[in-house]
Amino acid sequence: MIINTFIKKNFVKNILKFIFYLRYLILIFIFSIILLLTLPKLFKYVNKIDELNYVLKNQHGFTLKKTNKIKYKIFPLPNLEIKDSQISIEEQYSDVKIKKLIIFINLKSLYVPEEISLKKIKFEGNFLDYDIIGHYVPKKDKNYLYFKVKNLGIESKVFLDNKKKLPKPSGLIKLKVLNDNFLINFDFDKNLQFKNSFYKNKNIYTNFKGQLNFEPFFYFKIIADIKKLNLESLKLNKLYHLIIDEISGKKLNGSLSINYLTKKIIDKTGAKNNKIDIIFNNGDIISKNSTFQFANLDIQLNFYLKKYPSYKDLEYELLIETENINKFYKIISVKRDKNIREVKTLIKGKINLDAQKFYLDKIIVNEKNTEENKLAQLKNYLDKNTINYLNSDFNIKKIYLFLKDLIEFI
Repeated sequence: MIINTFIKKNFVKNILKFIFYLRYLILIFIFSIILLLTLPKLFKYVNKIDELNYVLKNQHGFTLKKTNKIKYKIFPLPNLEIKDSQISIEEQYSDVKIKKLIIFINLKSLYVPEEISLKKIKFEGNFLDYDIIGHYVPKKDKNYLYFKVKNLGIESKVFLDNKKKLPKPSGLIKLKVLNDNFLINFDFDKNLQFKNSFYKNKNIYTNFKGQLNFEPFFYFKIIADIKKLNLESLKLNKLYHLIIDEISGKKLNGSLSINYLTKKIIDKTGAKNNKIDIIFNNGDIISKNSTFQFANLDIQLNFYLKKYPSYKDLEYELLIETENINKFYKIISVKRDKNIREVKTLIKGKINLDAQKFYLDKIIVNEKNTEENKLAQLKNYLDKNTINYLNSDFNIKKIYLFLKDLIEFI
């Protein structure tokens, strides 16, 4: 033990002697490092912004404007701090105002502008009056952009293909908005294309693809395949007002195709081959040959929602078929009719959506027209009761009760 202690003390003594002999060299090295890191603080860094913007524009597609308030800081790593600046893309000011920007660059960049290499950019900004924080990290294959909008519950991770730069990027977005999650593979050139993308929350899971055109006018085409849907979670009143009051008033142009296939989507009675095709034409909303199954009924729907200056008018044609109507009666708790199995019903009419008035042109059941007095009774029932269903949440029992009442008038 005494020998070991002596050896340790002797080793430490030799190390200290070595450091003592090199003390001047070590001091010179430390002084050089401090001087190397501190020297940029002795002059303004404005003359480096042109070189920095050259790298930002050519490698990443954006530049910085209004860069008068610039500070060089040593800690935690050498960086440039820029306040009250703005992002510019293709010489156009964006709506993103930068309150604080911290740019981490390699040490060589401080002295050789031609060798500027970005390590990381942290930012605090404002977009459409909402505060944004995040960072941007250039990488070999995918540049990484992270940002958060706290007031809106938005958090996004963007992986940008560095072979393309703004304003025509491509890559992958992982977006979370409150409890809703999006994953979007996108590519923007003349139009914005997205594929192999999905949207999900606890009530819905859907894959989607499509494109958005911005020139010569805005046009969209979206195809969605719903894999999971909890209909009990649908807010019919919100969906109704979204379509009637919001979407129809925007004069949109485009098409939306929705497919949902699995049996679990509607109820245990079975549902398959469901498809809804919708066309948007300057405020009008049109659907042709949309099909779905419900409670052992095969349903085909055509409608045309027209927007006039003072009201909205919905023309519709509804075809309902079944090979065994008694299965449907059993589901909605109606007494069976043993004399009838196959049923084919065509309903045509229109609705004044603002006044909530129904106009029935005809109802044909197995090639027989419904009497006019029954049409009048049915119209009166719809005028009084339909709005109550549209202003409530989706409830399968309420739907069955509604259908049961309708049968009494046909």
